[in-house]
Amino acid sequence: MSTTLEQVEKTAQLSKNNQLSLMIFQVQFPRSEVPPPYYGLNVFKVREVLEARAYEISPIPDANPLVEGMIELRGVYLPVIDLPKWMGFDMTDEEREKSIIIVADFSHIFVGLRVSHIHGVEEKNWTDIHPAGNYKVDVNTNQIINHTYLDNSETLCFILDIEKLLIEAMPTMAEKIFASAKDIKNSEKQVQFSPQVYEKTVLFAEDSQAIQKYMGMVFDNLKLKHKSFDNGRLLLDYIGSLESLDNISMVFTDLEMPVASGHTVIKELKLNPKTRHLPIIVHTSMTSDNNQREVLEMGADYFIGKVDTDLIVETITMVDKKLFQA
Repeated sequence: MSTTLEQVEKTAQLSKNNQLSLMIFQVQFPRSEVPPPYYGLNVFKVREVLEARAYEISPIPDANPLVEGMIELRGVYLPVIDLPKWMGFDMTDEEREKSIIIVADFSHIFVGLRVSHIHGVEEKNWTDIHPAGNYKVDVNTNQIINHTYLDNSETLCFILDIEKLLIEAMPTMAEKIFASAKDIKNSEKQVQFSPQVYEKTVLFAEDSQAIQKYMGMVFDNLKLKHKSFDNGRLLLDYIGSLESLDNISMVFTDLEMPVASGHTVIKELKLNPKTRHLPIIVHTSMTSDNNQREVLEMGADYFIGKVDTDLIVETITMVDKKLFQA
């Protein structure tokens, strides 16, 4: 699947209208009369779809059991994550032979995700994406971040917490991420901000609990007051409920969130005279140059790929200098 200019433009237009395209897939082959659940992944993160049988898996010594090994794709080696195993079941050899590998990009971390079947691509409005809840379907809710429904049906489609998957499948990467947050207070540089930054509160919207935990750790170790929200609408409603914004220093927002995406957060805050002065920092795994250009054109002030502790600290420092040290 090559990214064409038409695809890029279409994605940009969808984003600006609080919409997205989901690649719908299944991770199980049917083994009973009950069809296996459907799952969705933002097409913007998909780079290619491969027939698994065409690629040899090379084992990685001492790798996490969730990582099957590496495949070579045009001279680049990518880890392949056993998505079915993460979700609690194993494919047979025959099913593995028939399976598909989705090559996806998360903050420039390229991985292969093994799935059983690609159902297709559906366009959704972010208001059609709902926070995870209690389901009658047999699914592990700890792995689900949001849900929606397939077009023209009542069939559930779950959206997985891919950041949680990557942290569990690649513990070395996770250890490095959380260590970078912990090391802030032990840093030789000992970051110091203006008094106003410490007195005010940082707001951030993020639907991944794993990333919420990481960001909370970063802000705690920077000794900054902070308040988190599970989606963009909750953040916007909270800001709208405040009589004064004098105690808010800046806003961090993810882009992919249910109900109201980060694009909607940017649009509504910048259109409102009361809130347009608030610095907006986008913190996302959708890190293409086109995506960065798009959100900055919409009015975001800064753009950070998940998860870069040094860049978060650097960006807060820039906001501080611009607002309080000018």
